[in-house]
Order: sequence, then structure tokens, then C-alpha cells
Amino acid sequence: MLLKLAFGVIVALGQLSGPGGALPQILHPSFKPVAPLKAGTRGEINVTFTAIKGYVVDRMLPFTLKLTPTPGVTLTKTELVASGNDPKAKDQYYVDLPTLKFPVTAAKAGKYEVPGKLKYFFCNKADGFCSFQVLDVKIPINVE
Repeated sequence: MLLKLAFGVIVALGQLSGPGGALPQILHPSFKPVAPLKAGTRGEINVTFTAIKGYVVDRMLPFTLKLTPTPGVTLTKTELVASGNDPKAKDQYYVDLPTLKFPVTAAKAGKYEVPGKLKYFFCNKADGFCSFQVLDVKIPINVE
């Protein structure tokens, strides 16, 4: 009897996750320098975001981007926190997703990649499902 119950629970949970049951990536970041980056000179990277249709990002639990130090690249900030301010918002969700900026200096010309983790809280307004999502990101930095 107990074995049947355990088997039933396993089958039910398996059907909930189903094939391809993983959550889609809700936020898609884009990383671009404000101006061309020059070796030995401080520059700035602009991070913008788009969310997939049907999902909203909570602004009361601001999202964070934690950067991992990379050889040859100086980061004066390694943890960025998005502002929860959105003048257009009438509830707890962003209407206009915020932009993050961070300063960067590379000692020499070349191509670098700064790894990081993006963490945010999102909801699907249609079904009320909400969750945190943590993404591994790789920020390309090209220095002249």
C-alpha cells in the first residue's frame, strides 16, 4: 500500500515537470559599452534587459548582477542592484525595465569575458506563477 502511494507521488511529480518542463529564461540582458573601450582608460558598460512576453519582473525585489573579477580587467563594482523606481509602474512590476551601468578598465587591448550571475524575481500574470531565476551570464568586453 505504501509502495503504491510512493509510486503514485513519483508519477504525479514527473507529470508536473514533464519533458521540457524547465522554466524559460525570462530576462535577456544585452551588454554594450557606452563608448569604445580603450586600454588603460576607464570605460562603462551599459546593461539593458528585455523580458519575454507574458512575464513581468518584480521591482520590489530588485534584481542583482554579481560580477566575477577577471584577470586583466579592473571592476570598481562587482555587485550591481537595479533601482526599484519606475515612474510608469502602477503596481509592483516594472513597466520599463531598468538599465545597469558599471565602470571597467582593461590593462591591455584584447577580448575579455567577465562572468556574472543575474538574479531576479518574475511572475506570469496569466497564471499567477512567480519565482526567482538566477542566470549565468558572460559579458564580452572588447578593448582597443
